[in-house]
Amino acid sequence: MSTYHKVSRLGKIISLVKNNIGISQAEIMKGMFPDVDSNPKSKRTLERDIAAIRNELFIPIDYDHSLQGYIIDDSALNETYEFLKLVEFANVGKLLRDGKTDLRKFSDIVELDDSSIFKGIDLVKIIVTAIQQKQNIQFKHINYWEGSEKEYSITPLKIKEYLNRWYVIGVPHKMNEIRTFGIDRLKDLTITRGKTVRYKDFEDQLNNFHNIIGLNFNEGDGKTKLIKLKVYHKHLKYLQSLPLHRSQKIEWEIGDEHGIASYRVVPNYELKIQILKMHCFAEVLEPIELREEIKVMLQEALDQY
Repeated sequence: MSTYHKVSRLGKIISLVKNNIGISQAEIMKGMFPDVDSNPKSKRTLERDIAAIRNELFIPIDYDHSLQGYIIDDSALNETYEFLKLVEFANVGKLLRDGKTDLRKFSDIVELDDSSIFKGIDLVKIIVTAIQQKQNIQFKHINYWEGSEKEYSITPLKIKEYLNRWYVIGVPHKMNEIRTFGIDRLKDLTITRGKTVRYKDFEDQLNNFHNIIGLNFNEGDGKTKLIKLKVYHKHLKYLQSLPLHRSQKIEWEIGDEHGIASYRVVPNYELKIQILKMHCFAEVLEPIELREEIKVMLQEALDQY
């Protein structure tokens, strides 16, 4: 069986356990094969898959005797989220590959909101190779705002996806802090030899991405804060299906007009934009300084009309 099929299968199991705390083996198999009366997946095969998730992907999936089902430890939320995003990307790639034999028919059934998601995607393999082989990359970075190009040589450390755009995170030559570059704005990219930095020396900086929405973790004091939003109950459903951040927690009682969505993040610009997108359906409760800032931004927008 291909690596793709294995990754896709493991991703399905992880998703089922993540979204159904205490799910049983029978429920997992039913979730994987909902239209099959006689389940083709044996208990032993499922146990091997769960062992692979634990030992190969290092995601702590375990059987909880009190719940009589499987759970994923909360400490692995980051790894789980990132793996599921990778599976999602792989599934889209397979769909496109399978459909490319007749692009006219493919475009009749699949409409991409923004086809530029694939701009620069051919460079991802080169960057991943450089990361795996601990080599540097050199490229020209295009600055759309200034209409200029600048050449960089960096040690790439990680690739990040945000809002259908791909970014390479690395340390430029003769610098001691990470920088983020949009892959769609790179040209003349090559792998180069030379001294590289060590991943573990920049692990603390890289971990900052776990505490933000988007890419900017240098705003303000850079510290995480508890953000509480009062959200109209019908809009809570959208947040549940597409969380703003992996730390999201929702409190809502059936029949209540509003619920509370809370986050533990750095209150950066991207967070504020996401709050503004919810306009009248959300109100900032905490922290008070963020509440006041959103009020000012809303008033400035109103003044334009």
